Amino acid sequence: MKLHALGCALVTAGVAAHAAAAHDEPAGRHGYISTVVAIAPNVLGLQARVLGGDERLTLRNWSGKTVVVLGYHGEPFLRFTDHGVFRLAGAEWRRVAGGTSYAWHDHRIHWDRKTPPPAVAAAPDRPHKLFGWRIPGRADGRRFVITGFLGYAPPPAVSHGRSWWPTTVSSALAVLLAVVLLRRRRGSAARAGGGPSGG
Repeated sequence: MKLHALGCALVTAGVAAHAAAAHDEPAGRHGYISTVVAIAPNVLGLQARVLGGDERLTLRNWSGKTVVVLGYHGEPFLRFTDHGVFRLAGAEWRRVAGGTSYAWHDHRIHWDRKTPPPAVAAAPDRPHKLFGWRIPGRADGRRFVITGFLGYAPPPAVSHGRSWWPTTVSSALAVLLAVVLLRRRRGSAARAGGGPSGG
């Protein structure tokens, strides 16, 4: 199975999982769903995810470091410290949360136009990976990037009272992710080993 096909399967499973968890709520934005892939390089204790249908990006900082998320133009936007979370407003930082996490709407991670992307307009009944996104930041001054992608899958019909949906979809998603990670590890091992050495 090719990675492209796996990507489409992951998009479909992801949207279905959101629909199962949300029940009567729409899955993503009319079938759109944004997914965090990684924080690179990894910052131990820093976690990112996208919440449900409203597609808010949530960052949780358990790293013990001061984390700054950069805005649309590379300017400081959010600051996570031991004293809470602060958002830059004008020339001063304003406290917006007292804990270690904060969720916000970020236009970089979702489709915010009224018209659908060309791929969705051409084939609305098929899953699509639309684009990858990147949100830069700094942890104690060291750069990192939160990476992810926006996908689309036709929203499945909501099945009321079907408790097996979350488990089934989560299991399928876990298997697909395992396959992707295994292929990446094999590729990395092959590159590290190099080709046959000449004598």
